[in-house]
Amino acid sequence: MMTLQSGNADSATLSVAICIGTYNQSQYLRESIASALAQTYPIQEIWVSDDSSTDETNLVMQSVCAEHPQIRYYRQPVNLGLSGNLSWLLSQPQTDLIVRLDSDDRLEPDYVAVLAELMRKYPSAGYSHCDVNEIDGEDRPQRVRRLMRSDSFESAEQALKSNASGYRVAANCILYRACAIQQVDYYRPNLAWTTCEDWDMTLRLALAGWGNVYAPQVLSNYRIWDDGKGVRASRKMAELQDIGLIYKSRLIPEFTRRGWSAGPLIKHMRSRAVEYADAIDSPNFTAQDREEYKRLLRDLGASRRLSFAIRLADLGFNPLVRFWVRTKRGFKHHIKRIYRGLLAR
Repeated sequence: MMTLQSGNADSATLSVAICIGTYNQSQYLRESIASALAQTYPIQEIWVSDDSSTDETNLVMQSVCAEHPQIRYYRQPVNLGLSGNLSWLLSQPQTDLIVRLDSDDRLEPDYVAVLAELMRKYPSAGYSHCDVNEIDGEDRPQRVRRLMRSDSFESAEQALKSNASGYRVAANCILYRACAIQQVDYYRPNLAWTTCEDWDMTLRLALAGWGNVYAPQVLSNYRIWDDGKGVRASRKMAELQDIGLIYKSRLIPEFTRRGWSAGPLIKHMRSRAVEYADAIDSPNFTAQDREEYKRLLRDLGASRRLSFAIRLADLGFNPLVRFWVRTKRGFKHHIKRIYRGLLAR
């Protein structure tokens, strides 16, 4: 366990590396790298790790490195998977702070300047994050992702409690303290995971005693896109499995150990299960997949509402479930906007 420190600022400038993990996203890679190069804060290292892509990533990087020889590019000889590639990548820089930037996302110019200053001010913060502009595959703005949070700093204990309702980061573009992620062994504890690796990382940081800091500003752009092959829809199965693992192997045991009620966890597990029921009728599922998906939903959070949602799907009325989920999300988004407006007064 680390020893939590006060909020006294260290006067030294913190060194920063930006690490871009990529796999078959050559169409977005140049934009991501350009946003790293455009930072107003001095960046000591920029790394790109290609997880053995099969598209034109290698050709793009040959061109980029010819223009910007300071960029350190490495192509993995075999595909390590998301967690394996990121673990290798984040362990390379010799800097105080490390930005994880996915190759289809991009930073605003002041991203590092704002978040590095918060990390300097709060030395017991293991990572920092911000509001995020969600964009689609054609760079069209979709919505602003924000948190209902007024304090810049959140302690490790506060972070564990707030994560009862889910991942408390707007998107996985995060600035980490290098010694903190080294302490928890990067993403290596869940190398088999294909989703939720970022949420698990922040939880392990909280369990190790690290707090976090948040800037209520849009400082990055997070892309939600469809490759036409249904990949994102098919990820739902993996997401359900990994969300269940986080609650059952991280949060519930820790809440129990600390003598906290697991009631809020059970409540939110049930709520998440109903939300994920919107994908029961996905055309990417075989009949066997669909039954397995229902089993995972019940395993995450069986309830009367979930049984009703599954019944609707079986009768061909799953669009009603999707409408309810979209309406609920839209309401939450509206409430966050009102809350942020009240704070700004």
